[in-house]
Amino acid sequence: MKTFTIFLVFFMVACTPSIPSPTYAPPTPTVVPTSTPQPVIFREPNFVFQGEDPSIPIVTNNPSPEIRNLYINPGAMIFQDGKFHMFFNSFTAWPGLVKVGYMTSNDGYHWQMVQDEPVLTTDQIPYGDGEADVSSAIVMDDGTWVMYFHTIGSGEIGRATAASALGPWAVDAEPVLKPGSEGAWDRLGLGWPSVVKDGNELCMYYGVKTNDGFAIGFASSTDGIHWTKYDDLETIEEPFVESDPVLVNSETWEANKVDRPRVVKSPDGWVMIYQAGSTVETRGLAISNDGIHWEKYSANPIFHKDVFPIPRAKTWDTNLLYQDGIYYYFMELGTLDKTNLYLTTHQGSLRQ
Repeated sequence: MKTFTIFLVFFMVACTPSIPSPTYAPPTPTVVPTSTPQPVIFREPNFVFQGEDPSIPIVTNNPSPEIRNLYINPGAMIFQDGKFHMFFNSFTAWPGLVKVGYMTSNDGYHWQMVQDEPVLTTDQIPYGDGEADVSSAIVMDDGTWVMYFHTIGSGEIGRATAASALGPWAVDAEPVLKPGSEGAWDRLGLGWPSVVKDGNELCMYYGVKTNDGFAIGFASSTDGIHWTKYDDLETIEEPFVESDPVLVNSETWEANKVDRPRVVKSPDGWVMIYQAGSTVETRGLAISNDGIHWEKYSANPIFHKDVFPIPRAKTWDTNLLYQDGIYYYFMELGTLDKTNLYLTTHQGSLRQ
C-alpha cells in the first residue's frame, strides 16, 4: 500500500502542468518518513567582522538621497552572475512603510546603489495592510527574479517577481504560504522566510509564532508559488496534524524561542544561523545533513552583544550567504536610535 501511495504521489507531481498564475491554493502537507541523521561534528566557528575599523558600517541607514530612514536591514540577498545583490529594507516607523532599495557588490563588503529610488515599497502589497519585510531572494531557471516577504500583522508569506533585479516588480495578488488552521501549531503567524534553491526544488525556512513561543517551520515547492509544509508521520494529533516544526527550543539559553532562520546549502550540508533566547541579539548555529533534522552547536550562541564591533548594539534582521568557501553573515546592528549594516565572515568548513 505504501509503495502504491508513493508511486501515485510521484505520478501526480510529474504530470501536473506548470501553473503560471499565482493563485493561492492551500498547501497539502508533505509526508516525509523519519530517518536517523548522521552526527555532525562541528569545528569552532570563527566569524570576523570585516574592515580595517570594524566599527564602520558597510552600508549606512541613508544610502541614497531617495532612501534616508533611521533603520536599515539586509533584507533579501543573493549571489548571482558573479555579484552580490542586496534588496535592503529601509524604514523609520515599525511597522510602517518600507522602501526596498537595490545594491550590488563585487566582494560583499563594498556596496553601490544601482539606482537611488526604491525598486519596491510595501504599500504595493495588496494584503497585510502594506506592512511587510522583504526577507529572501532567488532567481528561477527561466531567469525570473523572485523576492519573498512576510506581512507583519497577518503573518503571511508572499512574493514579488520581475524580469530583472531592477524590476518593475509585480506583487502576487495572494500570499503563497499562510498560517495553519485553528488548533495548528503555526496558526498565529509566519515570518522571516529564507528560501534556498536545491536543484529543482525550493526549500523555505520560516519563523512561527506559537502558543508557547517561537519555532521554525519548513516548506518545499517546485514552482515557488505552491508550497507544501513539512509533516512528520509520527505526529498525528493536534497541534501537529497538518505540519510540524523542524527546529524548536531545546537549550536553556534559547528560552522558548527559535526564530528568524537564515539558511544556506554548502559543502557542510544545510547551515542555519537563527535567533533565539530572551534577547534579540543572540544567534545560534545549526547544521543538517538533510535540511530537516538539525544539530545545534554545543557552544551556542555564536553571536551576542559582547562580540559586536559597536557598544550597546542589538541586532534584528540578518542574512547569510555562502560563496567560494566563505560564509558571509550580514547584520543589522545599532540601537533604537538608528541601525546600519555590518559584515562578518567565516572562512572554511564549519564541520570536521
